[in-house]
Amino acid sequence: MINMQEFIEKSPFAKKISVDDLLFAEFKCPREVEKSNVWWHNNFFAHVLIGETVLKTPRGEYVLKSGDSAFAKKGSIITYNNLHEDFCQLLVFVPDNFIKTVAQKYQVSLPESGSDHADTVIPLPSDDVLVTYFQSLLTHFLQTTPPSSSLLKLKFEELLLNILSNNSQKQLNFYFSELCRTAKPSIREVMELNFFSNLSLDEFARLCTRSLSAFKREFTQIYNATPGKWLLEKRLEYSYYLLETTDQSLDDICMDSGFENRTHFIRVFKNKYGVPPGKLRMDKPSLQKEKYI
Repeated sequence: MINMQEFIEKSPFAKKISVDDLLFAEFKCPREVEKSNVWWHNNFFAHVLIGETVLKTPRGEYVLKSGDSAFAKKGSIITYNNLHEDFCQLLVFVPDNFIKTVAQKYQVSLPESGSDHADTVIPLPSDDVLVTYFQSLLTHFLQTTPPSSSLLKLKFEELLLNILSNNSQKQLNFYFSELCRTAKPSIREVMELNFFSNLSLDEFARLCTRSLSAFKREFTQIYNATPGKWLLEKRLEYSYYLLETTDQSLDDICMDSGFENRTHFIRVFKNKYGVPPGKLRMDKPSLQKEKYI
């Protein structure tokens, strides 16, 4: 699976300006990644400059057209499908700690009630301030010398302050509020949102901002199972659910459930349920139904 942030950092198709863990990028998507499974280890804002894209998560599907903007929590998007060859977007990557620092520095008043139940992708209502901000970023890519680190950080702060002071961005402000109250991301929340992503344990630990050893230790305390065993069970349950409720092909279900290859998927599925997935689909009525939760 592609780590979109790392891909862009190395891509010849992107204009980039960075400081510390902060990154501005104007990204023209190449044909070979027009439709991909992606994940990322930092939050990001996206503003579509040209074309149209579809972002599909387990909870919804989001179409972004030219002029549209969205925020994506660090995590994963099932499918990133660009619908035009000349698709181009502006991306702003921001880590958790920077968001917390800005909120504390400017003593931003965040909502105290409510909770964050938003999807991985949060569409942002378009307004003149937000559009003007993204357009102002483009001028930095036209300069012969990059902006100073201090100016670049101020541009990141400006974006966050625009969002935090906008009462119409309730879902995003709830997420920021929860983030600022929490020392580290919840392992349970990260895993429940991303178990179907074909990530390594190192990558899951990175999403949870923990070392691999700390991640494994805390995970076992929460679930009373090792990460590997829990992921296998969760992915099998999800694949069973997809087999019974969708018309997706076995290859698509294998991929969407987080398995590396079809052969491995069929073998472990048969070990758990007693029949291969193809047989389950052909003979649904004779099998006991299991509800995916």
